[in-house]
Amino acid sequence: MASGGADAIEALGAAAGERLRAGAAPGAVCGELAARTRWWWDAALGVGRALGIPEPELLDRLRRDPGEVQGELGPGEEELYGELMEELGVFDVAARLDERELLIAERLRAAVRAMGGVASGHAQALSRRLVTGEPAWVFHSLARSGPRSSCGRPAEFWEALVEAGELLAAGGGDECEGECGHGDLAQALGECRARLADCARPDRSGLGRA
Repeated sequence: MASGGADAIEALGAAAGERLRAGAAPGAVCGELAARTRWWWDAALGVGRALGIPEPELLDRLRRDPGEVQGELGPGEEELYGELMEELGVFDVAARLDERELLIAERLRAAVRAMGGVASGHAQALSRRLVTGEPAWVFHSLARSGPRSSCGRPAEFWEALVEAGELLAAGGGDECEGECGHGDLAQALGECRARLADCARPDRSGLGRA
């Protein structure tokens, strides 16, 4: 792909490091650097380098050709480009998870698989929050969404979510830091347990019987 070369990317990476240490957001830094070069992907590479994210990982997160993305924008839209890169999760820094947190993430992913389908925007948000280490946000979001009635697997979904919620509770707090806005963990976990119990009850309606 077109690039200003290794020296240019190294210089952009150094500039990105200074701005990030000053407290600037990665997307904003990318937009600033993109205004300095014809090759906007070099700006993204510079930010990624400053964050310690290798190029293959950046490309995997972008899931598109960088030149194609730039081609959809025009001169003067460098700030928008940086915002897009951040929104797509290109600059997300993976959290270092301990054994309990890894188990929580695995159970939450199991719940996602049992949902029976997730809207693309919601799926991206869930994936990003798991990468950046925000399992409580994912738990509350899934508890509010529930499995799809037509093709989800409710018993599997609620069982996985209950297990994740219990592991979260074992950590001694909601761990949502007031950001998720979905309410109390204990209350949400209680509701998930009730849903799981409903799944275990026999059908008393008589429907489907011979």
